[in-house]
Amino acid sequence: MPSLFKEPLFQFLVIALLLLLGERLINADDYAYDQYHIEVDNDVLLQFMQLRAKTFKPEEAQQALDALSAEDRQRLVDDYAREEALFRDAMELNLDKNDQIIRRRLIQKMDYLAQGFYDEAEAITEDDLRDYYTERREQYKKPASATFTHVFVSSERHGVEQAQAIAAELQLTLNAETVPFENAPRYGERFLYNRNYVNRDDDEIGSHFGDQFEQQLFTFSTSDKWQGPVQSTYGWHLVLLVKNTPAYIPPLEEIAANVFADAQRQQQQQVKREAINKLMAKYKISDRSGE
Repeated sequence: MPSLFKEPLFQFLVIALLLLLGERLINADDYAYDQYHIEVDNDVLLQFMQLRAKTFKPEEAQQALDALSAEDRQRLVDDYAREEALFRDAMELNLDKNDQIIRRRLIQKMDYLAQGFYDEAEAITEDDLRDYYTERREQYKKPASATFTHVFVSSERHGVEQAQAIAAELQLTLNAETVPFENAPRYGERFLYNRNYVNRDDDEIGSHFGDQFEQQLFTFSTSDKWQGPVQSTYGWHLVLLVKNTPAYIPPLEEIAANVFADAQRQQQQQVKREAINKLMAKYKISDRSGE
């Protein structure tokens, strides 16, 4: 027997056995895991409820859990156990391997879990809101807009010069008869787009008539007289302009709710970005795509 202890193979087996026992002792919790034992406690149910509700508000979830009747609580436990059993069997069958749909869902879920840090963000103060608005004033600029009607003479039908002459003569008639806004459709020719434009932005006006028309229109002052003729992409127009609002930046007080929503959205995106960056810091990325 003493000679057996001196054998290298026996010594190796003893050392291996001791290492195995030590590893089992250190990781006792892992080995205590039973694939077919599903343990449900309050923490599990709270997390399950929040994932189902797609919102991470532990205090509200706890209140909702406490308010459940015994029957509803048991139903929640059964739902969790059913999903957990399906998940474990799916993982045992390696159904998550090489499945792009599951891969995308897991990525989406981790991306969503990163939103759980939103509650850690500091409340936006009035000073924060003013700073945010001041830095981005141009983003809230309201476009120029106008309300007008027009009488159209087609260059395609008459030629450019003749159409202009017809429009100029028609302008005299419209002003002499003091033709009002609502009677404009009785004159001129049918236009491709609209006859009346009410509070329409400069971009829309330019897309319908062309940039030259849009720019000249906004040089006019409101009047009860027909103005023009103004050339467009399609011909000549006589314009009765009743409202002309230049582009402007509204004060913060007027759009505070929109600015607050934008500031909060940016803050949440920053919190989420930092959470994901923290996660990625654990990984080493080797790019061999160019090899």
